[in-house]
Amino acid sequence: MTDWQDLHHFIVVARLGSLTAAAKALRVDHATVGRRVSSLEASLGLKLLERLPRASRLTEAGAVLAAIAQPMERLVDEVERHARGSVGLSGTVSVSTLALLASGLLVPSLATLRATCPDLKIVLDTTSSVASLERGEADIALGYVRPDEAGRIVRRVGQVRFGFYASPAYAALAPADWTFIGFAESLEHIPQQRWLQEFAAQRPFILRSNDVNAQQAAARAAVGVALLPCFIANPDPGLVRVAPLRAGDARELWLSVHADVRRSAAVRRVMDHLIEVLASRLE
Repeated sequence: MTDWQDLHHFIVVARLGSLTAAAKALRVDHATVGRRVSSLEASLGLKLLERLPRASRLTEAGAVLAAIAQPMERLVDEVERHARGSVGLSGTVSVSTLALLASGLLVPSLATLRATCPDLKIVLDTTSSVASLERGEADIALGYVRPDEAGRIVRRVGQVRFGFYASPAYAALAPADWTFIGFAESLEHIPQQRWLQEFAAQRPFILRSNDVNAQQAAARAAVGVALLPCFIANPDPGLVRVAPLRAGDARELWLSVHADVRRSAAVRRVMDHLIEVLASRLE
């Protein structure tokens, strides 16, 4: 009999196009995915993948099997979501969110949550890729982009305001002499970089980083002026605001959960906690 896990690993490879991408999505190592696919090939007596240096190509038999098996993956996902939705105030709840929200807001608040729900365990996924709630990669998603997938319950839970900050010594320099800390070219499209460029005008960027914590550290070290979330910059004694807050410099935050998973008392409790924390801490 075919092992469902072998088949599941193959379906993800077929959908994403490589063993490496599948390993990342499944949160296992590359060798595990390869071993699962090889096991499936052996049990079926079929060659399913042509393993190329940078990708994996489906054979004719592999393409047919992937088409047949895709509905099975959706059904199993539904079963797993139903099971997660039936769990009480215990077990593990996974949250996919931005690294700055995890480190600046959520982690400091977990002791309070644990005090009232000692049997709960939390997984914080702060990878740059968007987790799929539909495939069970996370139970709750929290971020700047409003999801539009069918079956999700979506709620606006606040906004992150941004301001321009520097060290006190750097802020004392003439504004014409300021240089700036921005994002790498891969994030040129985000609103924060646009606001930075508008404010900097013709003044140069001398440091670029996609890590907000690194930007904060650089501003504190008098490297330049950074655009930072107010909730992490205002409490920092090594930083001062160098310009008035601008009304439009804010990003809305959206919390989403799959309708099936929302039935879980544990998931609802974590959602309520996140909403309480955001309401009390965001500027």
